[in-house]
Amino acid sequence: MNVLKRYYFFLILFALPILLIQNSGCTKEYSFEGAPTDTIPADTITTDTTDTVIYKQVITFPQCGFCNVSDAIDTGQWSFKTSDSYLCGSFTNSGFFNGNSKTAFTFFGPSACSVDTGIVVSVYLPVPLDQDRYNLSTKQTAFYYYDHNSPTDILASHPPTVFSVTVQSFIYATNIATGTFSGTVFTATGDSVYISNGRFKAVLH
Repeated sequence: MNVLKRYYFFLILFALPILLIQNSGCTKEYSFEGAPTDTIPADTITTDTTDTVIYKQVITFPQCGFCNVSDAIDTGQWSFKTSDSYLCGSFTNSGFFNGNSKTAFTFFGPSACSVDTGIVVSVYLPVPLDQDRYNLSTKQTAFYYYDHNSPTDILASHPPTVFSVTVQSFIYATNIATGTFSGTVFTATGDSVYISNGRFKAVLH
């Protein structure tokens, strides 16, 4: 009887590792391939108020009652459209940089619907804004739509992809620049997004 017990003991001891190896080889792999990339979320960026879902080639922001495409732009405000989303906000700062040349300016400020997100736009012009100017366009620009809660920007321009700004008017007596912007930007995952209907009205000091 002792011989039989010993036989079963060694049989179990020998068979157990084999069963464990087979079990680990049959572990379910949770991967997902072959789905349409225009409908499956590629990433999700979360702010403290709402979620922003990024899709390949498409980015959708939550609807915001403070931003209406039909509203006029007041001094100190910005807005733009991407896909079916329309965003707007105000400036916390705007003005010239690059010395006293007045050939470069920037503006930045938060979104009207989330103080943790907003834009930064820097513009390099071919001529200085040292007098009244109209319809000045440039592709020497930088655009960022940032998120304070994320280590990477939600959207950002990357040369040589074109992102352009047009100063429709600059009134020297008031230092007010009114203009538009548009172009291709990229998400944190590298997908391209087109920004259109960008508008701004900034006081440049």
